[in-house]
Amino acid sequence: MRRLPVLLLPCLLAMPAAAQGPIDFTRLRPARDSFVVMLQGKPAGYEVITLEKTDTGFLVVDHTNLMPRMQQVTEIVIGANGEMTSVKQRGEVSGLEMMIDVAYAGGKATGSATTPSAGGGTETRAVAGDVPAYVVDDNVLLPLLPGIAWRPGLAVTVPVFASGRSELINVTLRVVGTEKLQVPAGMFDAYKVAVEGMKQPMTLYVNTGLPHRVLKAAPQGAPIEFVAAR
Repeated sequence: MRRLPVLLLPCLLAMPAAAQGPIDFTRLRPARDSFVVMLQGKPAGYEVITLEKTDTGFLVVDHTNLMPRMQQVTEIVIGANGEMTSVKQRGEVSGLEMMIDVAYAGGKATGSATTPSAGGGTETRAVAGDVPAYVVDDNVLLPLLPGIAWRPGLAVTVPVFASGRSELINVTLRVVGTEKLQVPAGMFDAYKVAVEGMKQPMTLYVNTGLPHRVLKAAPQGAPIEFVAAR
């Protein structure tokens, strides 16, 4: 093995290290997670999320179906170093078409989004914002959580870009306890995680054992839950 010239060593040591967030992408493994969507305690639909390793990084595909209310497909491309590359989402809510088409490059997120508006109908907006190198798109936060080294008492903050709203936020995930959790996929020991900073706070339950799958997601104040089916 060739040695580096001594004169180069100070230069290399002085180079800034690559930015790293709380998600370790080397911990991620190909996965396919299925969830039952519970609405007011009754099954109302499903969500299937697949994470694949590709030649250039990762591909996450999310199929969500709550027919006749809502259905959507989201594809997120991530580089091998964990940097977001693109998000494409197509779907409809109550018969209204919606879409997100955002690219990440050079510390910026750019594109457009058509989402439901507060007064009914839809709203199309330009998406443009400065983002840190290790930002996570809000559409892919949950399937990337196995990349966190979960432990009792853990608290981490993840920079999240809400691409549908063109807004950069800091999301804090805090382990507040450990519980036995029964879901359709079985009985598990789970970390109870409080999620703060998003438009709607939520409680997550993450398997204490590897690969730290998300077992349940429950937005606060809403009659909807996502529970692991297998």
